[in-house]
Amino acid sequence: MKMRRNVASLVTVLVLFSLASCTTSREMADSKGAQSDLEKAAKVNPAMAGIDLAQVPGWPHDDISFFLHGSMSAEFVPERVLRAFMRTYPDLFPQSDLSNFGLLPDPAFGWPIGFSRRPVAHLGGLSSVGVNCAACHVSDVLPAGTGKVVRVLGMTSHFDAEAFFGAVTVATFRTADPISMRRYLGAYATAGPAGVDMSQNFTTIEVQRGIEMGQELESIREAVADDPFGSKGIAPGALHPISLVDLDFQKVPGRIEDLKATVTAHLRLFHNMRAALHIPDKLPETVPPASGPGRNDAFGLLALALLGQPQPYAPVKYGLVWNLEKRPWVHWDGNTRTPIARNLLAALGLGGPLIGKQGLLVFADVDRQTQISERIRSPRYPFAIDQAAAGRGAPTYQARCASCHDGPESDARLHTAAEVGTDPRRAGLSQLQADGFNKVLAELESPGYRPPSSPGIRGTGKYWAAGLAGVWARSPYLHNGSVRTMQELLSPPSARAKSFRRGSRVYDAERLGYLDEGPYVLDTTSPGNSNGGHYGTDLSAQQQRDLIEFLKTL
Repeated sequence: MKMRRNVASLVTVLVLFSLASCTTSREMADSKGAQSDLEKAAKVNPAMAGIDLAQVPGWPHDDISFFLHGSMSAEFVPERVLRAFMRTYPDLFPQSDLSNFGLLPDPAFGWPIGFSRRPVAHLGGLSSVGVNCAACHVSDVLPAGTGKVVRVLGMTSHFDAEAFFGAVTVATFRTADPISMRRYLGAYATAGPAGVDMSQNFTTIEVQRGIEMGQELESIREAVADDPFGSKGIAPGALHPISLVDLDFQKVPGRIEDLKATVTAHLRLFHNMRAALHIPDKLPETVPPASGPGRNDAFGLLALALLGQPQPYAPVKYGLVWNLEKRPWVHWDGNTRTPIARNLLAALGLGGPLIGKQGLLVFADVDRQTQISERIRSPRYPFAIDQAAAGRGAPTYQARCASCHDGPESDARLHTAAEVGTDPRRAGLSQLQADGFNKVLAELESPGYRPPSSPGIRGTGKYWAAGLAGVWARSPYLHNGSVRTMQELLSPPSARAKSFRRGSRVYDAERLGYLDEGPYVLDTTSPGNSNGGHYGTDLSAQQQRDLIEFLKTL
């Protein structure tokens, strides 16, 4: 259990076009026609069901599909290996569709929304999977009671990235145990490229014969003892050359030397998987706590992995990927200027190997994901709105909210943590660390990539007051996701819940936020999780309700 917690905290996840709050009748008619087309497409590709095409105006279906499942060059685990892990370690992977990690299943694709697949050379040429923008930035909203599920692009998902990457990494370490390796090899042999049962395959028969022989366990022990982490004879972070033939025990039945070679190849494969994630073969003794669904300490983990510079634990919820057309700097502290820099760092953190200065990336794929995500618009509120109350809330919005959240997307929207009273840790990214990331991006070598002409990452020491279009879909609130509903955010900090559960997709339309349900308990008294701060907390109950109804119209 301790190893699982340690590994989970070492893994990272990172990852827009403006939308007017009102549309003309012609635009509404066009939207209805496009939505009808999407409904037809959803019959062929169920992953598109529930998407409001007003978020993706004019997009071809291929772009939507690429956003949901296209590669970012971050594939880090072969499909056969992941399926074998799932069979071997049901405690790490209790649900066959991985929904326990907060992911949205997509049976038609074979893996959840936000998973991509492609063959990867340093993973034996096997078809491998990884995550893209959609894993962290697509979610379903379920109305309380009855009603259609709404699929929202660009919002904070419930994906527990640390738990998922941690589970895979723990599995690689567990499989260095001879008995576990024996079970794993049997599962690997019968897990075909698409989950096809290969029990009658020649390769499989030979594997099973080898594993069932009297000397097989001793042979596995010898191979594991010789190189338990698969790192023998290679520099830290470097990658072994591995072929598909190396990984399949398909030689003369009963030859222990062949079984030992197969075990060694899989241990080296596990090393390559960890190296691509910048996870060392020896884990540190102390690590930050788990962040839970929809959150991570992205820049903290990247600073540790890419720069070797640990910083205090500073969790944030996954950012919002919509309406950034006019915003020159992104992230909660306005620290990143170029979208491609944001996604390159994400790709490198999520499984794109960095060997010296060479990024083993398909730059065109990362660039396409970037270009697509930049065109997402904010989601329209999908449920009923009390228009009379919204009308009463409009003046309150202008008087209490607009001065920070409306107007030009300039640095005037940056505010110190002391000024707004929110948790200060995420604003602590230093210019020294920012310069470290700038150096990585300036020196990065990858075919098709041109380094930026000027530094694109900075330390601001402040937080950004984002526009409030689609604010209904931003629960839980504040940069660290420490306030469950909008009603609580508009209440004094002393009246806010000290802890609540995360993971539910059921939506409370009255309070604007998810229900207090789910597997993870967010403790707002823990470092980095403070739920303090924000203005407008002296409103009456009626003013709160009216303002909430108005916010639904944005």
